[in-house]
Amino acid sequence: MSTVKKIAELVRAGAVLTSYMCPACGSVLVKLKTGELYCANCERPVILAKSEEEAQQAVEIAQLRDVRRAVFNKILQLGQEIEKLNADELMDNLKSMSLLLDIYERLSKFETPESQARKRPNTT
Repeated sequence: MSTVKKIAELVRAGAVLTSYMCPACGSVLVKLKTGELYCANCERPVILAKSEEEAQQAVEIAQLRDVRRAVFNKILQLGQEIEKLNADELMDNLKSMSLLLDIYERLSKFETPESQARKRPNTT
């Protein structure tokens, strides 16, 4: 599917065209209902940064989200195995799940600068 068709589908679904261009491919970015900027050509979210420090922070947060997703998948996998386990294996499994849930919760606290800004009240 062409990029133009992908953008059109996103707009029909409620996204808004922006004046921003994707730094990777130069395609126009759309703003999704979530407030996130998205490149339909690269098929990924784009974060605009005002400084190198902000850009680095955004990269780190994205990487932590990937780790969070992997932890979540492991929790699901362990949950599916519970019925097959004996008592000792079950205890080990539950301990692992407990640790993973703690890690998942900690990773959930990281946010992008854009999501933090959306949560701040407008003072103007």
